[in-house]
Amino acid sequence: MKYLVIPFMTLILSCSVNANDKVEKIYDPHLVNILMFSEMAELNKLQPNIEKNLWVKIYKVPDKTPNDCFPESHGICKYVYYIAVSQFDENPIVDAYRLGVFGEIVNYKWTQITELDTAVINIEINEYSKEAITYNKKLKDKVSKYKLLLKPGDITLTKN
Repeated sequence: MKYLVIPFMTLILSCSVNANDKVEKIYDPHLVNILMFSEMAELNKLQPNIEKNLWVKIYKVPDKTPNDCFPESHGICKYVYYIAVSQFDENPIVDAYRLGVFGEIVNYKWTQITELDTAVINIEINEYSKEAITYNKKLKDKVSKYKLLLKPGDITLTKN
């Protein structure tokens, strides 16, 4: 039995060393920020009574540009939003977009649609993050409404 343990351990260690050859550093700063700091919302879980034609995930990443929302302090004034969209097909079209910098998306609502591979999501966006509004009483809680139209290879964000 002793004679089997040593070759077995050598095999395991040599396999683990080879696995490290596949590790690559990611140099894209946007992707690194998304992976490190983002909060993800899987929008397909919302409004379960509405049939979803696309798989949609949205990521919010703290905006690191200087701001005046938190005088003499630090906090998140706004977020950068990214969205990933995929078909449910066997070989789906998968896309990702940078939506832009917004205070904070506070509500998502799917719209019933019958067109194949299309999604319409109504979103409400605060001008500033909830934390900024709570901290700085000078900021107004202004909400804007947008319509997000998603199709494979195309996205449109329009203000209502």
